Amino acid sequence: MATSGTYSFALDIDEVIQEALEMIGGEQTLGNDPKSARRSINLMLQDWQNRGILLWTSNTTIVSLTTSVTSYDLNANIVDVTDAVLTRSGTDIALTRISMEEYLRIPRKSQTGRPSQFAIRREQDNPTMFLWPIPANSTDTLKIERVKFMQDVNKSAIQNADISRRFLPAFTAGLAYKMAWKRPGVEGGRITAIKEEYELLLARAMDEDRERASIKIVPRLNRV
Repeated sequence: MATSGTYSFALDIDEVIQEALEMIGGEQTLGNDPKSARRSINLMLQDWQNRGILLWTSNTTIVSLTTSVTSYDLNANIVDVTDAVLTRSGTDIALTRISMEEYLRIPRKSQTGRPSQFAIRREQDNPTMFLWPIPANSTDTLKIERVKFMQDVNKSAIQNADISRRFLPAFTAGLAYKMAWKRPGVEGGRITAIKEEYELLLARAMDEDRERASIKIVPRLNRV
């Protein structure tokens, strides 16, 4: 038997909503469903990012440094920075992340030199990155591994969610659970069953969505 030979399966938002409502069952109650579903989708995606780093939301970008500038406001679509390296004369030099408390305790924040540490203040709208020592020249650049927010869902037709296809089963089950709470006449037992299925699928997807490389953890010992 021949197979399709394609690898492009996807569901647009309309199809996700339809699948979710079919999982809930009962009579169709259209009208406000698409708008309500999109609102639930956006809230659910925010909850996913609170649960952990999703690999497709992480990528590397370049930050240009300026002499004697202490801090850099990052884009509003950035959630956090997980790593940073300084590029000087074609060589990448790793920076150490410190907490804002550690940064505040640095006596001479205006000291210039080659940055070796960075701290992130996560503001309401966008993070701010602090470097120490502050750059002594403007020829160095910074490569940062950033975690971005997922794009909003604002249409039902001809729009896909900003997720990996690996998460589509959890995505549809999660929407079914959110919508079941808002849909009159759905039995509590059915809501519980949909929730359990959703959490199982999401846990399975997030467990698969991880780095495969080995991690070696070495404690930092302070010398007296």
